[in-house]
Amino acid sequence: DPDAALSRLSQVADIMQKEQVDGETLMDNHLFRDRLLQLQGEAYAMKMNGMRLTTAASEKKSAGMAGLLVKLQGCELNHQIAELAIDVMGEYGMLFEDSPFIRDKGMWQTAYMFDLGLIIGGGSAQIQKNIISERGLGMPREPKPAPGTFKAN
Repeated sequence: DPDAALSRLSQVADIMQKEQVDGETLMDNHLFRDRLLQLQGEAYAMKMNGMRLTTAASEKKSAGMAGLLVKLQGCELNHQIAELAIDVMGEYGMLFEDSPFIRDKGMWQTAYMFDLGLIIGGGSAQIQKNIISERGLGMPREPKPAPGTFKAN
C-alpha cells in the first residue's frame, strides 16, 4: 500500500530529524536525505501506478505491465524503507527483542526481516520477475533441464 509506505517514510523522516552525528541531524546528511527522497519518489510512483490500475479496472481494460509490477515493487519498497530506518538509528538499529534501548519496540527490525522473507521466501521475487519478463515483455520461458540430467545430493 503506497499510503502505508509514505506513512512509514514519514516516521523515518522523524527519526532522521532527531538523530544526530557530530552535532548534525541525519536529515542534514545528504546521503541519508537522498535515500529518503529516492524512496519517497518510488512510493509516489507506486501510488500513481495504483491509480492507473484503478482507472484501467473501471474502464474494463487490462492493467498490462502495470499490474504485474505491483507485488514486486511493494515488497521491495517496504524492505528498503525498513533498511533505511535501521541505518539511521545507527547502533540502536542493531538491537532486537527485549533490549532496554530498542527503538519503536523493534518494529523496523521486524519489518526488515519479514519483508526480506517475502522477497526470498519461495523465490517470490524471482518468480514475479519471471512472470514480468514472460507475460509483460514477451520473453521466452526459462529453459528447464532435460529429464534425468539433474541429480540431487
